[in-house]
Amino acid sequence: MRPVRWAVHAPERGKSRWLVVMLLVLYGVVAWMLPRGDTLSFTPAQAASASHRYGLLSFELENFMDKWIHRVYTVFPWTDTGIEDRKQDMARYFEIVPLIRDAQFKVLEESSRDVIAPQALQQRQRTLDDLLGERDDLRDSVEEYLESAISAQLVDLDLNVIGDFIWPPVDFRIDNPPSVLVISPRDRIERSETVLIEPDISIADMELIEQSLFDDFDLSAAIMRTGGLASYPNVIPSTRDLLPLLEVAAHEWIHAYLIFYPLGRSFFSGGSMIELNETLANLVGDEIGGAVWATLTDNEAPVRPPPAPINPQDEPFELEPEPDEFDFFRFMRDTRLRTDELLEAGDVDGAEAWMEARRIKLQENGFLIRKLNQAFFAFNGSYGDNPSSVSPTARQMWELRQQETDAAGLLKALRGVSSYSEFEALLERRGITAGR
Repeated sequence: MRPVRWAVHAPERGKSRWLVVMLLVLYGVVAWMLPRGDTLSFTPAQAASASHRYGLLSFELENFMDKWIHRVYTVFPWTDTGIEDRKQDMARYFEIVPLIRDAQFKVLEESSRDVIAPQALQQRQRTLDDLLGERDDLRDSVEEYLESAISAQLVDLDLNVIGDFIWPPVDFRIDNPPSVLVISPRDRIERSETVLIEPDISIADMELIEQSLFDDFDLSAAIMRTGGLASYPNVIPSTRDLLPLLEVAAHEWIHAYLIFYPLGRSFFSGGSMIELNETLANLVGDEIGGAVWATLTDNEAPVRPPPAPINPQDEPFELEPEPDEFDFFRFMRDTRLRTDELLEAGDVDGAEAWMEARRIKLQENGFLIRKLNQAFFAFNGSYGDNPSSVSPTARQMWELRQQETDAAGLLKALRGVSSYSEFEALLERRGITAGR
C-alpha cells in the first residue's frame, strides 16, 4: 500500500505524483493516437481548420517534462523551497498578472496607430517580454502551491478515494488554452462538432475558416476563446486573477474526476449531457475555488451557491432595467429566445440578420463579440448558467444544491447519472420540477 500512497498522495508534500501523471499522460497519448473508425477522412470542420489545429499531444509531452522535472528537482534536500517561499512566489505572480494585461494592451495600442513609432513599440514589447519572463519563472512554484491548496480542500470535502488520496491528482498548467471551432447547423442551434484550434490564430484566419464552412457546407461556425481545457495537465488561462483562476482549476479538475463516473463519460454523448457536465462543473467549481481563495487570502468565501438562476420556462424578466442601464444578461437571453423563435418558424436568414443586428448593438454598449450566430449560442448555451442558455438546468441544479450539505454532496448525487432521463428521475425523487 505504501508505494501507492507515495504515488498518488496530494501535492502538499512536494513530491510523489510524477509516476501517476506519467502513466496518465501515456494513456492519454495512446488513446489519442489509436484509430477510431475511418480516421483518414476528415469532417468539413477538421479539413477547414487543419493548418490551425491545436497540438494536444505536443502540449502533453512538453508540459509533462517541464512540470515534473521541476517537481522532482524541488524534492532534493539542497533545494530550499518551503511554503513561505511559495506564498511569496504566489503573491508576486498575481502582482504581475494585471501588469501583463496592461502591457499587452499597450503593445496592441501602439501597433494599431496609423503611424507606428518603432522605438516606442520595441520598448513596450521589451516591457511585456520582461514581465512574461518573470511570470514564467514563478509558474511552476505557483502551480504546485495552488494544486496543494485545492487538494487540501478536496480532502476536506471527502472527494477522494481513501484517506488523503486524491484521484485524479490535481494537476494544471497555467498557459494559453486553445480556442475552439464550434459547428452548428444553420436551421437550429445544436453543437454538432468542436475542434481545438491554436490559441494564437489570427482574426483573419478565423474569418476565413468560418466563411468557408458557411459557403461550402451551409454550416454555422464560430471560433471562440476558451476559459480552460480539461486535458492532463489541465490548461488554465494565464491572464486570470487568483479567484477566477482557482474557480477554473476546480472546474477542470471536476471534469477529470467525473470521467471515472457515468456522468463524465456521458459527456461524449453530446447535447444535454454536455450541458449537465458543464453546468455542474461551473456550480461546484466556483464553490470549491471560492473556498480555497478564502483560505489562501484570509477572506470570507464568496457566497456559494449564488442566488437562484433564472428559470427560462418562467417569465424570465419581471422587472424592467433602470433607465439608461444596459443589462447584458437580459439582452443576451432576449436575443437567444427571439433567435429560437425565428429558426423554429423556418426563417434562417431572418434569424441571422437579427443576431448580427444584436451583435452591433452589443458593440455599441461596449461588449465586443466578434461572431454572434447559431454556433456561438450552441457553445455558450452548453453552460446552463450562461445567458445564452434557455435551459432550466442551472436552476434545477441550484435547487439540488440547497438539499445538500456542501458542494461535494451535489457532485456525488449527480456523478452516477448517465442520461438526461436519469437526471429527470432524480429531480422528481427530490421534489424538483423536471423537464426542459
